[in-house]
Amino acid sequence: MRKVILLSLVVICAIAIIHGFFMPWAKASASAGKIVRGVSSSVTGTGGKVPLIGGLFGKVEKISEKVTGVADVVGVKMSVSGYDIPKMMNTKSSQVAVALAGIFISDAKDADTKSYAVYLMPILALVCIGLALMGMKNKIALIIMAVISGGISAGGLFKLMTTNLSNMAVAISIENGLWQTLYAYLLICIIGIIWIALDLIEAKKAK
Repeated sequence: MRKVILLSLVVICAIAIIHGFFMPWAKASASAGKIVRGVSSSVTGTGGKVPLIGGLFGKVEKISEKVTGVADVVGVKMSVSGYDIPKMMNTKSSQVAVALAGIFISDAKDADTKSYAVYLMPILALVCIGLALMGMKNKIALIIMAVISGGISAGGLFKLMTTNLSNMAVAISIENGLWQTLYAYLLICIIGIIWIALDLIEAKKAK
C-alpha cells in the first residue's frame, strides 16, 4: 500500500510538470522604457524606425495591441510557455523567450538548437513514472529517478536564484509554469529518497 501511495504521488507530480510545460514560464516585467530599449536593439540595422514605438510607453500589458503588426518584427511578446520557447527562439519572435533561454544556456552558440532540450521536461516526467513503476521491485530505478529529478530541480532553481533578471535587455519575471515544473521535479526527488529510505528500513527489519 505504501509503495502505491508513493507511486501515485510521483504520477501527480509528473502530471503537474506536463501541465506546467504549457503554462506561462516567463513574462516581460520591465518598465516601458526598458522594453523600448530592448526592442530598439532587436531591430538595429533595419535602417528605419519602428512605427508606433511611442505607444509602448502606455500600459505594458497592452503592448501587443498598441503595436499590432509590429510585434513579430521587433520581438515583443509578453509571455512564453515552455512549449513556446524553441519555436520562438528559432524564429526570433520573442525577446522574452531569448532572455529566458539565456538563463539556462550559458553558451550562446547554437542556442536556438539547444533550446529544443526544453521538450525533455515533460518526457523525463513520463520517464520518472516508468522508473517509479520499476521501483516497486528495483531500488536502482528509484535512485535513477531521484538523481534525474534532483538534478533538474537543483540545476534549474540554482540558475533562477543566482540570475539577476532585472539586468537583462528585456527584464522578465518567472511565472508559475516554470516554478511548478521545477518544484514538482524536486518533490519527485524527495519522494524517491523517502521511498528508498523506507525500503531500506523495511529490509533491515525483515532480517
